[in-house]
Amino acid sequence: ENIGSGPIYLPEEELHTSAAWMEIKEIDPHLGEKTLEQLLLGIANVFQHIVPVYVMCDRNDIHVVSQMKAAHTGLPTIFLYDHYPGGIGLAEDVYKRFAEINEGAKRLITNCPCQDGCPSCIGTEIEGIKAKDNILRILHQFN
Repeated sequence: ENIGSGPIYLPEEELHTSAAWMEIKEIDPHLGEKTLEQLLLGIANVFQHIVPVYVMCDRNDIHVVSQMKAAHTGLPTIFLYDHYPGGIGLAEDVYKRFAEINEGAKRLITNCPCQDGCPSCIGTEIEGIKAKDNILRILHQFN
């Protein structure tokens, strides 16, 4: 049942917490902005599944957000932050163990039997851009 319509004004939500992030500095110039955005979402999806295993938390305890042009870096950036006010140390653990987490993400993508990305590895199918190869290329920047 429709109970009405009209503009809705909700206050912005702020969460002061701790975060770790990765900046993507080397970008293939042949990738379009829309394609890069899809690749970042794929990487964020992989980290959302991998990080809880390495920092021993629930999947809802840590959030992963990708931004095409982060406000403080101006670069494509993926943020991993504690979903608790003030943070509980998960982002710090991500920072300390990032090399291990990154290797786990690359292993998950590489070992997936799909051709070029699927819901099991990168979260979606992105046709025509060699998603797995491009995501692995981006992740190799952080060795």
